[in-house]
Amino acid sequence: MAKNKKRQHSRTVDLKRQLEQEKLAGEKSRAKNRWNPAGRALLWLDLIFLAAVSLLESRGLFSETAAGLCTAVAVVLLLIALWLLFGSKKGRGGSGKGPSL
Repeated sequence: MAKNKKRQHSRTVDLKRQLEQEKLAGEKSRAKNRWNPAGRALLWLDLIFLAAVSLLESRGLFSETAAGLCTAVAVVLLLIALWLLFGSKKGRGGSGKGPSL
């Protein structure tokens, strides 16, 4: 007499499957929260640019007018970098008008 017995999975197989799913969920979460590389590079370049301008101005190699103009350019670059990092998330629901605060 043949009995239909279902093959039972061991507890370790279930635990391994659960750990694998948690690992995949963690990787997806990290990838979702990763900064835009272009925005990150622009932010670093802006910081270095501002430091160099400040150093040159303090040494007297830049006039105040030139330093002010460079600071204005740096502020514009900063706003672009912040928009790249936080404002242009693809796949976000809503109208896509930028970051929601």
